[in-house]
Order: sequence, then structure tokens, then C-alpha cells
Amino acid sequence: MLIVYSQWIDQNRYNWAKSFQVINKNSESINFVGLAFWLGIIGISLSLYFLYPELFAPQQLRNLFSENLVPGLSLYFLVSTLRGFTLIPSTPFVFAGILIFPPWPLFIVNFIAVYTSSAIVYYIARAIKFDRYFHEKYPQKIEKLTQLLRKKELPVISIWGFLPMVPTDMIVYVCSILRISVLKTLIGTSIGEGAICAIYIFGGYYTLSSIFNIA
Repeated sequence: MLIVYSQWIDQNRYNWAKSFQVINKNSESINFVGLAFWLGIIGISLSLYFLYPELFAPQQLRNLFSENLVPGLSLYFLVSTLRGFTLIPSTPFVFAGILIFPPWPLFIVNFIAVYTSSAIVYYIARAIKFDRYFHEKYPQKIEKLTQLLRKKELPVISIWGFLPMVPTDMIVYVCSILRISVLKTLIGTSIGEGAICAIYIFGGYYTLSSIFNIA
């Protein structure tokens, strides 16, 4: 019986090896698609900025979007959501929005975008190898976050989302790895990010209004 089983193992070992190779190739394809999409977004954005710098002047953008507020906010929401692919902090997008949009619509759209962007990071973090990026760049912070989250989940997520000097995507990634519920992750992130974005948007709006003479 053992001899027959051993022969069966030997006969199927090659098939198993091929199966694992297919799985690895599929994983690499998923990673490549995600990376290509990410680089494409960045490349297009930089190309537009350098080819048409006049289009990105604050007053020019404000005049354009004031006449097209809903399409402008929709575009801002889309860009802020796709930011989750790039690992770029949300702060530059918030300050860019302050120069273009009224504070209340900007805050509401930005608040919703926190949910969508964080959900993207939560579900695809491992698919496009964000785990490798975070482990290599922030190994100590990842370990510390893991220990903290095992004690107090929602408070830690909220406080981390409020801190301006650390990437919120990191806490979302760790929550995904630790299998913390997506609902709790998004609620905690929105509390922290919502508070800091309110400070940025309403405080920054009135400050920048005096500097750039924004009406």
C-alpha cells in the first residue's frame, strides 16, 4: 500500500509543481497590472502638469471649477479615491482642493473619498504587494501598530488617521492583514481623517483666502 501511495506521489509531483507555477504567474500578473495602473496614473498626471502648467494655476482652476462645481467635485472624488493606489498622502490633495472648491462641499466629498480610498487599500493591499512595500519601508512601525491594534482597535485606528505625519494607508493595510473588520477599519479611519481634514479645510481655507485673495 505504501509503495502504491509513493508511486502516486511521484506521478503527481510534476503536476503539482506546474500548478504552483501557474499560481505564481497569476500572482505576478496581478501585481504587474496593479503596478502598471499606478505608474500610468502618475505618468499621465505629471505629463499634464508639465505640458500645460497654466491649467494648474490656482485661480485658473478655481474659475474653471466654480462654473462646473459638480463635475469638478466628481473629478476630485475620483482622484482622491484612486490615490489609494499611489500611497501618496491625502494632504496635498486636500490643500489643492482648498484653492479650488468651497469648504463645505470639499469637506463632504473628501470625507466620502476617505471611505472609498481606504476600502481600496484594504482589499487590494496584498494583491499588488503593498505588504512588501510597508514591511520594507516601515518595519518597526508595522510591528508597533500590530501590537497596539491587538489591544485597542478602534481608538488606535482613529488616532493614527488623525496624525498628519504618518500615512493612513499603513493602518488600513495592517487592519487588512490582521483581519480586523472592514467596517471598523473604515469607521476608525474616517473619524481620524475627518477631524484632521476639517482642520485643514476650514482652517486652511480662511488662511489661504487672505494670502491668495480667494473670494
